[in-house]
Amino acid sequence: MASRREEILDIAKRQFAANGYQAASMRDVAEASGLMAGSLYSHFKSKTEMITDIVVRFYDALIPRQAGVLAAHAGTGADKVRRMISEVFTVCAAHRLELTILHYDWTALQGIDEVVTRSNRTLDLWTEALRAGIADGSIDPDVDPAALVRIITSSIHGLLDAKRYGHLPLAAEQESRLLALLQRTLLDGIVVQKP
Repeated sequence: MASRREEILDIAKRQFAANGYQAASMRDVAEASGLMAGSLYSHFKSKTEMITDIVVRFYDALIPRQAGVLAAHAGTGADKVRRMISEVFTVCAAHRLELTILHYDWTALQGIDEVVTRSNRTLDLWTEALRAGIADGSIDPDVDPAALVRIITSSIHGLLDAKRYGHLPLAAEQESRLLALLQRTLLDGIVVQKP
């Protein structure tokens, strides 16, 4: 059974994803939680504490999966990028509300050091995988890793964006097809074709 704090965090996450972090107030979260606003402060000092907890948990699920791909010594850099796309897509699909918050409220979140540190870490892991592929010759040396990281992460966000594309919900069986399409689309253009 979830603790009251966990229940409140789940409600806050839904409020932030639906209404935007900046627009949602502590009073909104309190009311949705069935609490008086003052009672909410006994669980959380601020809205920033809530959003930090929500987003850091997402990154704490994501980063180890990315790091695990890089730690595996089998395969080329291109293989690692392919696997990382799969791992990140899977984590993001399971955390759509967090993804929505990060995507639509990044301007507000970039002032929270813990969030920025983790965000930068995930981008660094993508870059490391791409550079490994460039170094071992499995990814075209003309690929700009920084630009490709933006393309890959934006593509994942776009495919899973429930806010913008909520009228086109994805069934679980569609996710695996979209993941395969994403991998094929991104990698066929950057993987070096051996004669």
